[in-house]
Amino acid sequence: MATYPGEDEQLEALKKWWNENGTVVIVGLVLGIAALFGGRAWFDHKQSSSEAASAQLALLLNELNVGDSASVADKAGEMIEQYAGTSQTDLAALIRAKALFEAGDSDQARAVLQSLIDKPAIEGLDVLARLRLARILVAESNYDQALVLIDGDNDAFSSHFQELRGDIYMARGEIDEARKAYQSALSDPNARVGGQALRMKLDSLGEDNSDNGASR
Repeated sequence: MATYPGEDEQLEALKKWWNENGTVVIVGLVLGIAALFGGRAWFDHKQSSSEAASAQLALLLNELNVGDSASVADKAGEMIEQYAGTSQTDLAALIRAKALFEAGDSDQARAVLQSLIDKPAIEGLDVLARLRLARILVAESNYDQALVLIDGDNDAFSSHFQELRGDIYMARGEIDEARKAYQSALSDPNARVGGQALRMKLDSLGEDNSDNGASR
């Protein structure tokens, strides 16, 4: 079974984001569209639909780490069709992409993530989709494409972008560039707590002898 690259910390960030903002997103969308079109019946229908989609999303998140990847991908696909138009379907698409990759269908996983990049329903999730797609490309040794995809930073994920750049440079044998990227990731205030794995990557590159070399 394939392992989805760099997924754990991103999934935790996604869960935290949803816990903090999910209700606001749902209520905001429902109230905004209801005010635009009017009609209590439509409002009640959309509120019920959003609540049901949220419940289904919670089940998918719980099953993500314990269920069969192919089954999770199918269920996420069904949810996307059933609740099309709700903000939760973008989150379900992220889950579907992860499950597809783990089930060995990287082509379909890339297609799902690309659709989120092209047309996200929730602001900011396209950045996370770009990062995930780039990690898949790196796993497939498509380093140039991955670098193009993560060109430019986003405040919320800049440390992840820099770490991934470091991984790419290290894989290509560009040690100095990898060191700079890892150092930048570690210095970012949004870097994940501890950063032990990131520190180990930096330490594995050895000391920077560029200054010594220049002085000789």
